[in-house]
Amino acid sequence: MEEKLKEEKIKITPQRRELIRKLKELEETHPSFNRIYQAVKETQPNVSRSTVHDNLKLLVQRGIIRSFNYKGETRYEMSQNPHVNLAEFNKDIIDIKNEKVNEKLDEIMNILKEEEGIEIKSLLVLVEK
Repeated sequence: MEEKLKEEKIKITPQRRELIRKLKELEETHPSFNRIYQAVKETQPNVSRSTVHDNLKLLVQRGIIRSFNYKGETRYEMSQNPHVNLAEFNKDIIDIKNEKVNEKLDEIMNILKEEEGIEIKSLLVLVEK
């Protein structure tokens, strides 16, 4: 991810480096802002909520990570590829890694492009169990 920051000409500060490290650690859970902030604060005790928020916002704006809302909470994920997220009550949100499902998502994107003229920038599917 640091390479993407360099490509985007974003300075790599100690706080950004730690934020990236925590995002990678928490990647499988689709962490909320609060969870990310608490994780960064463990190693960067002087980091402010606004610094973490502004850096997450920058990473989303530049397409390095993406965010989505679930039950009133902003969640973050690193995967930019179309996939299905599975949410279970009071558990983490996880990625469904199934090749058949991914093929169907590709089909949906192609149909939307070819038949509806919609150029898909990002596809996020969230399923609750």
